[in-house]
Amino acid sequence: MTVEEYSTEIIRLILSMTFTGSIISSLLFILKPIIKDRLPKSFQYYMWFSAVIGLLLPVSKILWIPVSDASIVPMKSMYDIVLRISDTASEKPVNLVFAPRQITCLPSAAAILYIFWQIGMVLALGFHILCYGFYIRKLGRHNLSANQQETELLNDLSEGKMALRLYKNALVKTPILIGFFRPSVVLPDKKYGDMELRNILMHEMTHRKRHDIFVKWLLIFVGAVHWFNPLVHFVRREMNKACELACDESVIKRLDRKGMQQYGDTLIAVAADSIRKMPLSVTMFEDKKNLKERLGAIMKHKKYPKRTVITASIVLVTIVCVILGTSALHGTSRHDYMDNFSLQDQMQIREGKLKEAIRNYDKENNLAALVSINYLDSGEITNAYIYIISHGENPDSEILSGIKALASKELELDIQNIYLECI
Repeated sequence: MTVEEYSTEIIRLILSMTFTGSIISSLLFILKPIIKDRLPKSFQYYMWFSAVIGLLLPVSKILWIPVSDASIVPMKSMYDIVLRISDTASEKPVNLVFAPRQITCLPSAAAILYIFWQIGMVLALGFHILCYGFYIRKLGRHNLSANQQETELLNDLSEGKMALRLYKNALVKTPILIGFFRPSVVLPDKKYGDMELRNILMHEMTHRKRHDIFVKWLLIFVGAVHWFNPLVHFVRREMNKACELACDESVIKRLDRKGMQQYGDTLIAVAADSIRKMPLSVTMFEDKKNLKERLGAIMKHKKYPKRTVITASIVLVTIVCVILGTSALHGTSRHDYMDNFSLQDQMQIREGKLKEAIRNYDKENNLAALVSINYLDSGEITNAYIYIISHGENPDSEILSGIKALASKELELDIQNIYLECI
């Protein structure tokens, strides 16, 4: 596979994924106001993963089914082709002259787009990784171990499972969960009441249990891959908001009405502190604009019938599968099927089809043909040389004109660029 073919393939895959993901995302944005108060917040959070799947999964390639084509004949070399045709034709000498293929040294549009996309992805991903690395180092220099009472409360809540490290730090203004392999809870260096601290730790432990740090990294990667698609930015923002709502719901479903009120008070207390965006971390509160929505969700919390959730899940999965299936079917169309071959393979396929068409054009004279197609690196055919071999008399001018018109149609090439000769 040449650089141009590889670049074209990658660009096609990225555009296919961004198109599929955008269709699913648009559908979810339409459904959001409809299901806002009718389905659990956790469902509304996890449904966005279908958009992430569409943005990362090259469905058209995974579900691509090879189609056999009897007209494609394996060719080892031009020398073998000449020998095979010569053995079935008369013994008159064969003198073949092939025009050299045109070569261009300028990069193709696909190669330029591939380089441009790759630079954008590396910059976007590299920026977040560097910011995260610098922040972790800076944070580590100011971390202070939590006191014994705070550590014991954390251990009691964790019940020995998924133990977290607990620190205090003057640099943070709101509680955060940070770290991928060894996550830690970092609290502002201030005194919290027992109930406030319990609610904060329950919130951060729920994030840990739901692997939301991994989701943060995944969304960063999706944003880097599709940095050119502005819709992905809104999907990431919506998923971050839905993540907090789902986390709140998971915590308060174990509380009574008084506990819910105290949890809401804790949110207000945390929101009163100034907010500072932390790179690749999960904070208990990131955006004051969402405070009203989160408090409203806490007060309106209720249990939803399992039948409603199951029905909504089936409908959503069906719709997403239809979208992905349509994308896969589009990817396995005849045009995309040809694109799975290298440019040289594609030309051999077209040569094979043209030879088959010539044989079927005049079966009485048992014609055979040798075809050579000249093309640019972009895949554009410039001209074609066709050598007709007949076991009997050479075909008349009418048949040759018909063969030329047939070749023009098969190759989508002007007839004056087709050179025909009998040998």
